[in-house]
Amino acid sequence: MDESEREAILDRVASQSATVGASVPETVAIDGTPVDLSEFIVETRAIETVPPEVDRKLSSVKATLRAERERRMDRLRGDPRDADNGSDASLDRETAEALADEIVGIDRALNALETIRHPDFADEHRAATLEGHERWLSFVDAVQ
Repeated sequence: MDESEREAILDRVASQSATVGASVPETVAIDGTPVDLSEFIVETRAIETVPPEVDRKLSSVKATLRAERERRMDRLRGDPRDADNGSDASLDRETAEALADEIVGIDRALNALETIRHPDFADEHRAATLEGHERWLSFVDAVQ
């Protein structure tokens, strides 16, 4: 694979729209051990509220995924000075494409994990409005 092909693949991975249409990978190999990422996300999203122990695990998973993403990016960049990080300057196109797909999948998983149990602005606004109305009703009841 020549440098222009490598740059094209790196540009695709770095694109803001890279995760559009991408799915969360079922598993991700972390230090050679497969992790059921998709199942973890589904189970975590099913929780009504995220308790502190799950939030700590969620933070740990996100940090691990970021490190794995960076490890794969280093390998894809192919800097011979980073040979101890598993990078490979002579990466073939098929392997580079597979790495790029893995990176995009990890990015998609990170995006999904970032939105777990974080209500959107509309939900927060609606809750604040209801709370305000309830306070006013309590005040009116107290005055009467």
